[in-house]
Amino acid sequence: MAVPREALYQVITDFDSYPEFVGEVVSVKVLPGATKSKMKVAFELEIVKKFQYTLEFTLKENEEVSWSLVESNFFKTNTGKWILKDAGKGKTDATYELDVAVGFLIPGWISKKLTETSLPRMLDNFETRTQAVLKKK
Repeated sequence: MAVPREALYQVITDFDSYPEFVGEVVSVKVLPGATKSKMKVAFELEIVKKFQYTLEFTLKENEEVSWSLVESNFFKTNTGKWILKDAGKGKTDATYELDVAVGFLIPGWISKKLTETSLPRMLDNFETRTQAVLKKK
């Protein structure tokens, strides 16, 4: 991504701002007890229908953001991580890993929308948001 690693990390961990630039996110709430390296965050998304889930995040400043599912009315599994490596010249090598499973059958068109449209757009949104934040500074 054409943004510095530290700036991208700040955008990834600014969970409260997700509804402003991730279209499917309706609301976000960082739950009490958050620390610099661990936090739980409740999300409400709307993709065809609204659903909620809570993730526990482990943060390694400017390097990695990983998560696992705490509870959900939609997902059986939701684990993943961002791995951020400085690529030099204000760029970041960003790896996004995601493993999700739901408790019921999803029609093929919804699965295709999530993997082929929503996920690439979401990654683009993080880069664009980071660029916008940097311009404001």
